[in-house]
Amino acid sequence: MTFCMRSYNFIYIIYALAILALSWLIFTFLFQYIAAIGSFKGVVAAWQDSRILSALWLSILSSFVTVFIGVIFGIAVAYIFAMKEFRGKDLVEVLSVDVPQTFPPVAEGMIYLLMLGPESPFHANLAFTFTALVIAKIYVCVPFIISFTSRKFREIKQTGMNMTARSLGANPFQVFTLIFLPLAFKDIVAGSALCWSRAMGELGGSLIFAGVIAYKTEIIPTFVATQATTLTVGALAATILVTTASTLSLITFKRLTRHEK
Repeated sequence: MTFCMRSYNFIYIIYALAILALSWLIFTFLFQYIAAIGSFKGVVAAWQDSRILSALWLSILSSFVTVFIGVIFGIAVAYIFAMKEFRGKDLVEVLSVDVPQTFPPVAEGMIYLLMLGPESPFHANLAFTFTALVIAKIYVCVPFIISFTSRKFREIKQTGMNMTARSLGANPFQVFTLIFLPLAFKDIVAGSALCWSRAMGELGGSLIFAGVIAYKTEIIPTFVATQATTLTVGALAATILVTTASTLSLITFKRLTRHEK
């Protein structure tokens, strides 16, 4: 009896901790909308501000360009990781997939500023341009596409369907386009959705490498970073835009990765 009571008490503690954690996490997200209620007219007006609309457009455009490039190169890298074995493969995967996802964005921005900035040893000054925005996003966002796609490609390889198709006369191109891509399509789209969401929120690399030039390289995250110290209505409005867009993308990602019964 005592043991049962202790077990129930333990479960209640778990529930209480879970409720507190979930309440805090959800309330943190919702508070931006609560804060906007008191400044509703100002927030709505800020959404029509040309600078914020420009920052939103540059955020969306650079994120879609990042995803487009990520799909082209990410699928190729994922295929190599799934199908080929070579010396140092584990290290290459860590450096190209795991490290970028945990890399300090400000460090990434500094590296690109040194590598492709005014003092570039390659004589390619791309700093403070739209291209710099995309480059900064690619490094930390494209690995999501590689990770999801390579995992699915490995699952397909394990089934042996590709070898069966080859034994029936299909060439490598046919196997890739008729088996790998269709079966991995859901995972590619899911990885792309997560890539886009991450790209929309990327700050550190863009801030340092692309700078904050209104109507040229200023995106929503960098706009918020420069306006947050004064807690302007514009910063709140921009925050709502980027978090809402990212959340919708993540909801899409969850739906796409949900296992079918």
